[in-house]
Amino acid sequence: MIRRRSFPLLLLGALSLTACQTSGSDRGADLVVPADAPAGTYWRGDRSLAAERAQIVARTAQEWNDLWARVGEAAPVSLPGDRMAAAVFLGPRDSAGFGVVIDGAQTTDGGLRVGYHERVPGPTEAVALTQTSPYAIRLLPRVDGKVLFQRRK
Repeated sequence: MIRRRSFPLLLLGALSLTACQTSGSDRGADLVVPADAPAGTYWRGDRSLAAERAQIVARTAQEWNDLWARVGEAAPVSLPGDRMAAAVFLGPRDSAGFGVVIDGAQTTDGGLRVGYHERVPGPTEAVALTQTSPYAIRLLPRVDGKVLFQRRK
């Protein structure tokens, strides 16, 4: 059992660990994507208009607007010229509890590898029986070349 006097110390320690995060450079062999993306660079949700699973890259204003049309919303910001967007759409699901997170990106010879995780509810998890269509969109430094998406376990 935690005593009341020690709780503030535990909370302070947890907050300190949360604040210790490394982020990579936009240049170099590896591009590390921080877990806490700055506001206006990462969007996720469980309701999109995507009718199928898709992994999409947007480098132009038109591609950016088309990407947001799959979400069913207007683009929240203009696509910066030095950025591109990577998006993962899971497509329709018959219940809540599903999700997707874009959590990594690495430069490769001539391109970029984007890593993502899918969340699948467990067999004993209580979820709402409502149709969802999860998505994640992340702005990344612009890389010309092929973009490969890699689902991580």
